[in-house]
Amino acid sequence: MDLSVIIVSYDSRFFLELCLRSLKASLYKIKSEIIIVDNNSNDDTIDMIESSFSEVILIRNKYNVGFSCANNLAVKKAKGKNICFLNPDTVVPEDFFHKIIDFKKSTNNVGIIACKMIDGQGIFLPESKRNLPHTSMVIKRFFGLKNNYYLNKQSEDAIGQVDVLCGAIMFMDKQVFEDTGGFDEKYFMFGEDIDLSYKILKKGLKNYYYGDASIIHYKGESTSKNSKYYKNFYGAMGIYYRKYIAKNIFSKILSFLILELIIFFKSFMITSKLRSRTKPKDCFLISENDYVGLKNRVTIKIESIQKLSDKLENCEIIFDSNYLTFKNIISTMERLSTKKGVIFKIIPKASNYLIGTYNSREHGQVILFDLNK
Repeated sequence: MDLSVIIVSYDSRFFLELCLRSLKASLYKIKSEIIIVDNNSNDDTIDMIESSFSEVILIRNKYNVGFSCANNLAVKKAKGKNICFLNPDTVVPEDFFHKIIDFKKSTNNVGIIACKMIDGQGIFLPESKRNLPHTSMVIKRFFGLKNNYYLNKQSEDAIGQVDVLCGAIMFMDKQVFEDTGGFDEKYFMFGEDIDLSYKILKKGLKNYYYGDASIIHYKGESTSKNSKYYKNFYGAMGIYYRKYIAKNIFSKILSFLILELIIFFKSFMITSKLRSRTKPKDCFLISENDYVGLKNRVTIKIESIQKLSDKLENCEIIFDSNYLTFKNIISTMERLSTKKGVIFKIIPKASNYLIGTYNSREHGQVILFDLNK
C-alpha cells in the first residue's frame, strides 16, 4: 500500500465529512487507506463515518487522549509506505497527493513534506512554514513584537527547505516517522509538529514546503482561543524549551514560571466580542442544480466559476462541490481572498448543508437546508 491518511477527530462532524469527500477524489488511483481516530466526540461523528464512509478504518477512543497519542495509535495500524497526518477541518484538491508523491520520489533525503494552507476566506496561513522557536521569539510573540516565528522570507508559492511544518498536514515515510520515535506524547495539542520537525532535522533529513499545492484549513474548528487554548499552546512551548533549549535546572524552572505568567495574562485578557457583520449584498450560487431550499438566500445563480468578477465586494459565494472540483474552488478562493466583504461557503457532495468560516479565529458556520422544498 502506498499511503495511509490519518485523521484525528473531535467534535468536528460536518468539517470531517467535507474533508473525507475531498479525500475520496484526491486518492483516486492511489493504493491507500484512511484511518480516523476519534477522541470520544460528543456529536454524531461516529454515526456519520459508519453510515457514509464504511471503508474508513475507525479507532474509537473512550476519552480524549490528545493529538500526539491518537496519531501514534493510528500509525501502529497503518499499512502504507507513506503516511499523511491531516486535520479534520481541511479540504484537499483532486491532484494533491499525486503532486506530493511525485515530489517525494524526485527529491533526496526527504523528511516531512507539507504545503500551502489557506483559511476559509482564502487567506494564506503563515504557519504553513515556520522557523525553529527560541526564547526571545516566544517573548516577542507574547508582547506582539516583530519576530521570526513564521518563515516570511520564503514566498508563499515557493518550493524549498524549511525548519518547521504544521501538524495540520504532514506527509512522510512511515519508517522515518517510526525511526524518530513518532510524536512526543507529552504534547497534548500544539508543539508536537515543531518537536517532530526538529527530530527529523537532527537525523540529517530535510523538511520541505511545497507551495505549488494549496489546501483549505478552516483552523477555527480545533483552536478556539480560550484559556484551555493558551494553556495548551504555551505549555507546549515550555515542553519544547525544557527539552531542547534549557541548559540547566534554573533555566527550566524560570521558563516554567514565565510561561505560567503568560498563560495567566493571556487567559485573563480573553473577552467575548460579538462581531457586527454587514449582511452580504448578493449571494452567488455556482451550480448546475436549483436548490429550492436556498431560494431565499441565493440572489444570483451561475454555472461557470469563471464568470465571477474580480471586482466583487460584500457578497457570499456558495460553491457546489457536486458540480465543481475542489481544485477550482480553492484556486477561486485564493483569487478573491483580498476582496472586501467576500465570504465563501461550500456544499459538500451528497449533503444538505453549507459550510464555511468568516476567519481562522472563529468556529465555522454550518447551515442546513431542505433538499425537497
